[in-house]
Amino acid sequence: MNRDSDIPEDILLRLLLEPLSADDSRSGTRYFPTVSGETTSAETTEQEGLDNLPTPPIYPGFETSTPLPAALADDALDPNYTPVFDSGDLFTVQPHFEALLKRRLRQEISHRPPLFPWETGLHDYPDALTPGTSSVWLDHLKNLSVPAGMPEELLADLLNECQRVAQDIQQTGRRLVAAVEALFPDQPQTLEYIAGLVARPAYRSTQAQTLAQVDYATASTQQQVALAMLSAQEIFEALSLTVSADAPTQEQVWLTTAGPMTVQAIYQATSNQLEVRVRLPAGGSLVMTSLEESLGSERSTPGELVLRLSTQPGSMHRLDVSLEPNQIVPLSFQIMVAGR
Repeated sequence: MNRDSDIPEDILLRLLLEPLSADDSRSGTRYFPTVSGETTSAETTEQEGLDNLPTPPIYPGFETSTPLPAALADDALDPNYTPVFDSGDLFTVQPHFEALLKRRLRQEISHRPPLFPWETGLHDYPDALTPGTSSVWLDHLKNLSVPAGMPEELLADLLNECQRVAQDIQQTGRRLVAAVEALFPDQPQTLEYIAGLVARPAYRSTQAQTLAQVDYATASTQQQVALAMLSAQEIFEALSLTVSADAPTQEQVWLTTAGPMTVQAIYQATSNQLEVRVRLPAGGSLVMTSLEESLGSERSTPGELVLRLSTQPGSMHRLDVSLEPNQIVPLSFQIMVAGR
């Protein structure tokens, strides 16, 4: 027996030897000490059998006359008292309940996956752009001012990373580092240094033409980093639209294999409404997401799609544009409504 236990040994023995009665309930059989003077027929029969058993010896220090602590004795005399569950068990029951709830939700979602309001059925979307599925978007990247013979696979990876970090990171230098660090995982100091240079408009204007004459395959590591960051900066600019009360309209054109795609954002300051017009070179769909809501539209033929939503100065919205076929990864634009 553990002599360091916080519970006195006489209390443990008293609880073990005390007669118990069963109470059938939905949560299972519960047992609690019987109250003196209240016995049932089952208890009487059981007690008669116990009376025929030899009397157990009384060991020193465990006399049955030892009184219970006042708090425990009061609980034992309470007819509503049950030792099966107390508030201390919440720390054990709650994680188990949460695990069961999560498992049930996963089962429900697997049987009936949720759909966006504009979807009529399930669609499989690739997790990332690859040259095979993203070629519809890569024509624009081949016309950047600093392509320098960058491989198509590298351009696809760069476009992936730019779209991934565009909404989460706004500071220019950090954006550039985050966009290309997967391409140069062992060059953290070089990335930080060159990002500081590329973020300066003067550097971009003076170095872009020089670097464009460098072949990417034979360039030094620093030149490759600079080329990748200059390209990332152009991608960020091409995928960003900023409107305000003073400049309510902005337009971007993205070249695709099906033809040019035009994205126009119009901000109406008097009504705080943002209107987005996209002219698609083929059938496709739009999805615009903000903190408050998400809406979309689609068409099966070339033409214009329009989305409108209420907004406020300082808000950021994400616009995903998809072209048929459906497995093509969407191109994501960032639309910023700037304040005064």
